[in-house]
Amino acid sequence: MHRTRTATGAAIGSVLIRRPANELEFDAYYSLRWKMLRKPWNQPAGSEKDEFESEAFHLGAWTESGDLIAVGRLHRISENCAQIRYMAVDPSQRSRGVGTAMLRELESFAVKSGVREIKLNARQEAVQFYLANGYELVRPSHRLFGLIQHFEMQKQMQATADRLE
Repeated sequence: MHRTRTATGAAIGSVLIRRPANELEFDAYYSLRWKMLRKPWNQPAGSEKDEFESEAFHLGAWTESGDLIAVGRLHRISENCAQIRYMAVDPSQRSRGVGTAMLRELESFAVKSGVREIKLNARQEAVQFYLANGYELVRPSHRLFGLIQHFEMQKQMQATADRLE
């Protein structure tokens, strides 16, 4: 059972996807990012942030009880191109549509901002997710921390833009 609402965010079932609204929510947002994407590889707190945080578009997915279960970020890398980074969904919440809903909201914001192409670097375990959501595999990319193989992927957003008009 999915219900979708658009305005400031989207609701999928009992999950609300929206931007972090205050400092406490941003603290939770960065904490989940670190817990999911850096802590398992013994990286220090703070390594989940980069120089684009202040100019990026951040989204989180919150349950009705206020628990943050997913994060994702989009930042512009050129006039017509943006990059999605730091996508993570709590393992207990995967395969429920949360990641896809987060991706759709990030893409929608990108298109409304004039972006025509989105790039990302996906971990091996996420490649199929992005392929299923219309991204194409470009080539193998870097190994994060010398261990985690990433793959460069991209999606042309013109078709998405045409649907929004």
